[in-house]
Amino acid sequence: MVKQFSGKSYALDAASLENMEAFLDASGVTDPTHRQLALSGKDTLTLTLEGDKVTDVTQLGDYKHVLTYRLGEEFVEDTASRKRKSTVTQRGADTLVKVEKYEDGKTVTIEKTFSADKMVVTLTIGNITAKRIYKAV
Repeated sequence: MVKQFSGKSYALDAASLENMEAFLDASGVTDPTHRQLALSGKDTLTLTLEGDKVTDVTQLGDYKHVLTYRLGEEFVEDTASRKRKSTVTQRGADTLVKVEKYEDGKTVTIEKTFSADKMVVTLTIGNITAKRIYKAV
């Protein structure tokens, strides 16, 4: 279980972004503010586990997004005016895989692989893959 990483925070290394513009284009993110945040924001993510609940807290300046879910159970998300059904599962001892199904039929897969010194987030839509690398803080 990824519980060994519970409570640990990871900050985005903005210089580590790979193929994000193509990913944003493919996923239909056109709002200039959302694009700028995805491309230059320095967010921090903290994952916590409490029983069978997982909570992801993303902090970007004064903005804080909290997402709580149970592994393997579908839930509805509505962020940045984009509604989707999501399911998060665990693969191995260090990876969470989130599948987001949007109302327009698009599917995005977000894979978070944790280690003591970093978290690698791989985002995939269709045949487009992007990466965001976070350093442990």
